[in-house]
Amino acid sequence: MQPGDQPPDPDQNSGRDPAAAKFWTLQGIRLVGIVTAMAGAAGVAEKLAMPQWAAGLLLAAGVSIYFGLPVALARKWKAER
Repeated sequence: MQPGDQPPDPDQNSGRDPAAAKFWTLQGIRLVGIVTAMAGAAGVAEKLAMPQWAAGLLLAAGVSIYFGLPVALARKWKAER
């Protein structure tokens, strides 16, 4: 970068595809939901040592994360256009 040059604009074509970033964000959220639900299911089946109420809470939270959060984010991203 030469003296007097402007730094690159992050909104300009920086080589990152915003659709790909959103896709991988949604996939990561779904993965977290699956792992959380599986931990809760293992707790309910008494394969993991935890109170039953905590296992049920983890299971419900995992299912909510998997199905609810990606839909909410997609709606938010669609409304930003």
